[in-house]
Amino acid sequence: MSARPYSLRRRIVGAFTVFALATALCFSAFSLVFVYTVEDSFFDNMLRQETAHQLRGGGQPVKPLRDFVSIHRDKSTFPADLARQFDGGREYFGDAGRHYHVVPPGAAPYYIVAEVSRELVVRPRLPFLAGVLGVLALAMVALTAGFGYWLARRATAPLDRLATLVARAEPGRLPRGFAREFPDNEIGALAKGLEQAMDRIADFIEREQHFTRDASHELRTPLAVVGGAARLLAGQPLAPQQAAQVQRIAAASQAMAQSVDTLLALAREHLGQAPLAEPVLLLPLVESVVVQHAHLLDGKAVEVVVDVDAKDCAVCRRGALSILLSNLVSNAFGHTMAGQVRIAVDQGCLVVTDSGPGIAPGLHQAGAKGEASKGLGLGLSIVGRLAARSGIGLEIESAAGTGTRAVLRF
Repeated sequence: MSARPYSLRRRIVGAFTVFALATALCFSAFSLVFVYTVEDSFFDNMLRQETAHQLRGGGQPVKPLRDFVSIHRDKSTFPADLARQFDGGREYFGDAGRHYHVVPPGAAPYYIVAEVSRELVVRPRLPFLAGVLGVLALAMVALTAGFGYWLARRATAPLDRLATLVARAEPGRLPRGFAREFPDNEIGALAKGLEQAMDRIADFIEREQHFTRDASHELRTPLAVVGGAARLLAGQPLAPQQAAQVQRIAAASQAMAQSVDTLLALAREHLGQAPLAEPVLLLPLVESVVVQHAHLLDGKAVEVVVDVDAKDCAVCRRGALSILLSNLVSNAFGHTMAGQVRIAVDQGCLVVTDSGPGIAPGLHQAGAKGEASKGLGLGLSIVGRLAARSGIGLEIESAAGTGTRAVLRF
């Protein structure tokens, strides 16, 4: 599994790197403070020695112990750069790199001034010290980052393997018994939980596969018998009332068969058993669907317009498209009392438009029904789910009283 911008591995390495950088900066700052403190302590000790030496002079200035030390009875004899900024303190930076340490009167009866620029050890070597500390800091950061990367990679490797295993799992071939391959820690506990969940999912998929296979056999056969019997009865001389009842039986059988096909298609899509996309000529499919549901227009003043060229083609799953189109056309035929139903290809999309009462807001959800609906309110919800799983875009534009426009995008 490739490292993502905010992956656990990068966070661990980043935390190690930040910690190492902070530690290196603190160590460098401490080192510089330490050497400066040692240097200043050396000059303070030297000035204490000079003060004791002057006190032994009996109240009169004596020759200093070191040639960079001078004795002054008052500030008027100070070097110009020191006199300009002197305010009673003990350390001053002068011109041209000069550096002064001053002992005011108190311990001795006069000022003791030490110009220590030639005695400084730290300040002249500050670039070198900073360079050494910088190199050491970078080396420490690099070493810590490398160790952090190694540790993070080792710690997250089982998690990467688990993520890859889960990502490659397919509904029909879920892995089993993989938890024992992971260490006995938090990742192992996660793997065990995932294994138990996948076992339950695999059992559920197996039950659903059995149901799909059994339903396909047990439902299609009696529906075919009912539909065949209705067609045989329709071909015999019947009274008008009997003929109407036979027609209702045939229509109900056909609607039931369509519902079964839709539900089974959803199950196959869910189980990853749907056929691959293929080029589908739209005109023969549209004509077949229109003829199949023409009985829904009996006795209605509805004009059906098919504006599909013989060469119009869509790359999709044929079975899913047939079921989607059947649902949309049957809804349009069933709910349009007068006017027009138009099926056309527009900019590569298949569009079904009707002049019916339209669909009120909220009726696209499962269980939502219009006032004139005699079903369970699942049609549009099922169509939407099947379209999403088949890779076909479905857009329904409608409002109560304005008709409906359904667009299938390939």
